[in-house]
Amino acid sequence: MRLAPRFVITFGLLVSASTGLLGLALRAERRDADARHFAAEVTDDCNRAATEVRTQADSDRNVLGGACESGELVDRTLIALESGEDRSVMLGQLVPEERRSFGLDELVLVDGKGNVLAADPPSLMRVSSHEAAAELARDRASFVSAGAKQATFASQPSVVTRCRRDGPAGISVGLLGARRLDPMLAHVGTTMGVSVKRGTGPSATSTGAVAKITDAMAQADCAIDDGKGGRVPIVVSKDTTELRDEALAFDDKIIGYCLGAIALALVFAMFFARRFSRPLSELADEARKVARGEARPVKVRGTGEIADLTSAFDRMIEDLGATRRRLAATTRVAAWREVARRVAHEVKNPLAPIRAAVETLRRLRAREDPAFDGYFDEATRTVLAEVKRINDIVTEFTRFARLPPPKPTELDLAAVARDVVKLHEPAAGKIALTVSTRTPPRVMADRDQIVQVLTNLVQNAIDAIRGAGREEGEVRVVVEPAGKDRIAIAVRDDGPGVTAEMIPRLFEPYATSKAHGTGLGLAIAQRIAVEHGGELSYVAQARGAEFRMVLPVAGPPPVSEMPPPSS
Repeated sequence: MRLAPRFVITFGLLVSASTGLLGLALRAERRDADARHFAAEVTDDCNRAATEVRTQADSDRNVLGGACESGELVDRTLIALESGEDRSVMLGQLVPEERRSFGLDELVLVDGKGNVLAADPPSLMRVSSHEAAAELARDRASFVSAGAKQATFASQPSVVTRCRRDGPAGISVGLLGARRLDPMLAHVGTTMGVSVKRGTGPSATSTGAVAKITDAMAQADCAIDDGKGGRVPIVVSKDTTELRDEALAFDDKIIGYCLGAIALALVFAMFFARRFSRPLSELADEARKVARGEARPVKVRGTGEIADLTSAFDRMIEDLGATRRRLAATTRVAAWREVARRVAHEVKNPLAPIRAAVETLRRLRAREDPAFDGYFDEATRTVLAEVKRINDIVTEFTRFARLPPPKPTELDLAAVARDVVKLHEPAAGKIALTVSTRTPPRVMADRDQIVQVLTNLVQNAIDAIRGAGREEGEVRVVVEPAGKDRIAIAVRDDGPGVTAEMIPRLFEPYATSKAHGTGLGLAIAQRIAVEHGGELSYVAQARGAEFRMVLPVAGPPPVSEMPPPSS
């Protein structure tokens, strides 16, 4: 049998078998993926429902807390209790209005001993002082009430909020509010297009479990957990009709695509069988020359796709030289771009103390503070020193496209650390900056580069604390011996620390977790430490982060022994 019919039969069988197997595999994978996705949606819906309840609890807590702090009801109650007047009628009218305005199902006004002063519904007037006092004394963050058969207040599963306001002379007033859970879950389910009900089994984890799918229904269990011992299981159910319809539609598409692919493959097999048999061997011979390193355009006779393939191959060989030249140019541009980014990053750090010094001068001058003259000399020296450092960095980058080599002088690292901390104190605000030393020896190092590293680490620590939404915290710089002939500088903070995903990439160029960062600070700091013959590392802490730089007392090694630049 000739090549053409054998090619058609073989190709047809292979395509039919592979297409059929691929279709079955895709069908199974798609069904599994759809089922997992559907289960994940239902699980997410369960967690969202629990989150909606927690959000509502937070909202109720804020509203009720505001009512205790400055609400008319609590104010009038305190006045009545202080004066000894009987205003039960007035309070009985105000409580229903407050309950409706808060959107709660139950609201009870009690004094500090748990005595019920007013309630809505009125049946809650029967709440015992012991029960009310116990409920009022619970943690403010607790909101889940599973309901108690003997309880009068929140006898049904509810979201309970409470607040208390202390008046003069030991008088206090509290509010107890309850929002029934079943109607809330039904409303949440309607909004999300699922069925949400309380569960009857043991509570699931707060993050929920993977949903279970049956022929007619997908169901996920999770729990509403206030973190204070309150816990209510909930069940989210969703009809699987949509999932089944999608599976059937995908089956139809798979069958259509498989049949079309087989038919098209047979047509192409017959076409290419006639075209490929003769010129392919010639093309293979010329291609072997290229594989042996003879990168010259090939000349093969042929028409149609063979001619197109030959022309494309020839153009590819001709473009190799130009591609190599473009690659070299692109590499140079990338290298200079990295240099420019590093210059911009390192110039940015000294600007913070310069700006702080200038702003302090302006404030002292504006209020004619007597300390202006005393601070003026110090501030101008600071500005001039930082400007000089910026100029030195820019000059060295411009000349050599790399960080300047260390120019070691004898340094007191403790004094350098105190200078850096003092420069950052105005910008730190309420964040405490401290320096502690353990009689370290003096070292040989480049003062500007050590200041550059400490400035970066201290600024990173301040940013980490503020990035966690805090205005107060502590950044501590510790200078201490680190074994024989070595000294360590550690910068510690009580911020959120470094995520596990970020730790392996801390010192990589352009790796950063800050929106305004360039990702070069730690990479440059580590390079400075290495060029000084030391190292910069991250030390894991139970709380916060610590970056520790260890330097040799004798100073950096000779330039010939330094590691090559990373760029």
